[in-house]
Amino acid sequence: GLKRPYTGAWNKDAPHAFLSFTIVPFLAYMATWTGWFASANGYGRNWDQATSSGPLFFLFDSMRSWIHYQWQVFSFHNGLETSHPYMSEPWQWPLLLRPVAFFYEGKQNVCGAKDCSEAVLGVGTPVIWFGALAALVALIAWYVSSRDWRAGAVLLAYAMGWLPWFYFAIAQNRTMFLFYAIPMVPFMVLALTLCAGLLIGPATPTATGAMPMRRTLGAAVVGAYALLALINFWWLHPILSAEIIPYTEWKARMLFDKRWI
Repeated sequence: GLKRPYTGAWNKDAPHAFLSFTIVPFLAYMATWTGWFASANGYGRNWDQATSSGPLFFLFDSMRSWIHYQWQVFSFHNGLETSHPYMSEPWQWPLLLRPVAFFYEGKQNVCGAKDCSEAVLGVGTPVIWFGALAALVALIAWYVSSRDWRAGAVLLAYAMGWLPWFYFAIAQNRTMFLFYAIPMVPFMVLALTLCAGLLIGPATPTATGAMPMRRTLGAAVVGAYALLALINFWWLHPILSAEIIPYTEWKARMLFDKRWI
């Protein structure tokens, strides 16, 4: 219903979008490389000095070395097709079908049992991940029926972090892992939050007086779910933090048995 939607978007939205989605992320990303720039011993730190000459190159060698490093990273991952025991496909990520075992070591008689395990498994909390999958389906129905921008924003952000990987999986046979899904997690939590708000209901009471009971029941359901998520995380914590536990307890936490081992 706006008279000049495109002009308004160009004049008002575009500058802020450029700042928010280009300048700020670039500065934040560069800040993570502070240690690399401050040290002379980082990987590829002196690449430009070894390939260039002239009195002015010392002013630019750090940035040129950094750009070369970024290109190496991109080239390596863009052509990565080697099979790996813990690789997984994008359509498997929401169901946590193949997490990555970063560390495992079996030990004897150090945990109150003969066989002990010490492990770090890169896996999400199933109660949150599976609940988020149901919440995302609910947001699709919500957006289709109401065109609520909040549901649409969460769905779009989740899709942008997930769907592009399908191309690399199908067209390029790219080697991928579950931790590629980490950018999706904040929007999974937002989906859960929006659905929690729907269950609890609006704060304004209705004329019938039924709203307080509705909010009480909704809050009870949401609170029970949050408590269940905490318990689930607590139960998984030993295999997320390399705690030494009996082998039988480690095995009991392998939700999908061989897929998680």
